[in-house]
Amino acid sequence: MTTGPKLRLGKTLVPGVLAVVLFGMMALITLNTGFSTMAGFPEGISITSEIGYAMLDYTALQSTEGAIGDTEPFLISFLLIAIVLDAALDASLVLAKREEAGEPVTALASQADSRPSGGDAAATDGGENR
Repeated sequence: MTTGPKLRLGKTLVPGVLAVVLFGMMALITLNTGFSTMAGFPEGISITSEIGYAMLDYTALQSTEGAIGDTEPFLISFLLIAIVLDAALDASLVLAKREEAGEPVTALASQADSRPSGGDAAATDGGENR
């Protein structure tokens, strides 16, 4: 027969309480923030090209009439997303790495040594028998 979970009191309860308090603060901030009405982009202007021109510092190519001014905040968020995605990819590679007995294991490695043990076998390492 299994027993139910038990509540641990003391120092182990502190991180959980801090997480609940942090969640409550973030919820209050989100609920009390006033968002202005959304506005679309002008017709005939591509936000993608404007961000690209800002990224490559081609201010002369940016549109002037009805232009989307100050596209640098878009550029900053684009770069931050790129950094976060790169860090996530690196973390996934680190987490996917396997080790057996302290040695790294490659993804396509065979479990047994497949080299022939006899001296009569054909040498495939440039003609040398070892």
